[in-house]
Amino acid sequence: MGFWDILFLLLVLATIGLGAYAFYRWRKFKKLFSYTKEMVGKRVEDLVNIPSLKGVQVPINIPKKGDVVIYFYGAKCKFCPKQEEELKKLPKNVKLFKFDVRTRKGKITAAIFRVAVLPSVIVLRDRVIKGYFTGFVTAEKVIEALKGKN
Repeated sequence: MGFWDILFLLLVLATIGLGAYAFYRWRKFKKLFSYTKEMVGKRVEDLVNIPSLKGVQVPINIPKKGDVVIYFYGAKCKFCPKQEEELKKLPKNVKLFKFDVRTRKGKITAAIFRVAVLPSVIVLRDRVIKGYFTGFVTAEKVIEALKGKN
């Protein structure tokens, strides 16, 4: 085996190794955000109930009836100002709650809704999650989620 054969073999092994590592990271990333689809359809009461304390609930100040959009933002988020402009296009009957994840109340609420990406938009109707969006989302998609077409 010559020098070029060994070099070629090492390059092939390095390529296979990097490909396997990239696949592993992609699967881990996909699994990390798979909870967003599981959250749709859950009631807020199911999220704030603490099973280890049997019936103790964390209070959350969200109306029990009507359409609600919860928006999480941060200071160094590049898409958050664009998302806020997009949410201004929503109908007037939709109540919008904005939480800064740097504040205490924002951290608690973000933990309840398992927010890991900014901006995050959660769509509720009668305290049932109808849509859970991580990253930038258009106002049309939020309205579709409110109508139940998502």
